[in-house]
Amino acid sequence: MKAGRGSNRELSKTPKLNKKRRQEATKQETKHMDQVLEDDGTDIQPKPGQKRKGSSSVPTKAKKAKGRDSWELMPPFAILALENIMDLSILTTLALRRTEKKESQEHLNIMKNRFISQCGQLKVPVQKQKYLEHSSFSNQEEAKKSTVGKKTLDTLEGDLKAVVHALESAEEQSNALEHSCRTLRERVEEEEEKAKQIPEQRVLNLPHYLLQRDGTLDIWKRKTISDNDSEIMARKLGEILQKSEAIQDAQVLLLHAHKHFDQLVNPNLNLGSDIPR
Repeated sequence: MKAGRGSNRELSKTPKLNKKRRQEATKQETKHMDQVLEDDGTDIQPKPGQKRKGSSSVPTKAKKAKGRDSWELMPPFAILALENIMDLSILTTLALRRTEKKESQEHLNIMKNRFISQCGQLKVPVQKQKYLEHSSFSNQEEAKKSTVGKKTLDTLEGDLKAVVHALESAEEQSNALEHSCRTLRERVEEEEEKAKQIPEQRVLNLPHYLLQRDGTLDIWKRKTISDNDSEIMARKLGEILQKSEAIQDAQVLLLHAHKHFDQLVNPNLNLGSDIPR
């Protein structure tokens, strides 16, 4: 039988190469980690003459205990900063709830008070205190800025309210002036209508007479004066004519009467020079 295809070929070297590369990469990573740990001052390999199990636990605990001896209680400003942070967190949490806000607020305040009381008994490293001091100082500065901003905002709100009140007052005055102008305009129109009606009422509708020296005036006198009145006037005139002094007065009276009558009928006629005084 024929041998299988490729039976005399050499085995592939690819798996061996991949294994070598992995080993080299692992070694390089181990060397890198050892170098980093050496730079940090720690060594993962035990010293000769020491047991591997539990050999590093005792020194580590001793170092931790020695480090904690230098810790101090949390300062008041740090506790105040934490309390402010807790208050802000509580307000933010309550803003997200729609119901049972009072019960939630009481529960959160109890938790906050317990946490703050425990922080008063907690010891922290000195370096952390410096960080907290810086944070507290920043918080105080932000609180001051917030207070100033609130005062400025309150001042602006007061100015805005004053401006709105002034605008409302100006609008009311404008409406009042418009109403007054409307009322005056109506009164002026009424007075104009009355003034137009006055000339029409004062016109005298007198009959038209011809001013002539003919018998027209006598006819008009006869029509206007009744017969009884004419008889009475004739008698009075006869009695007056019988007296010499009275005749002259009567003539003057008649002339004045004719003059006034002619002026009433024809204002353009001038007869003043013909009448004796």
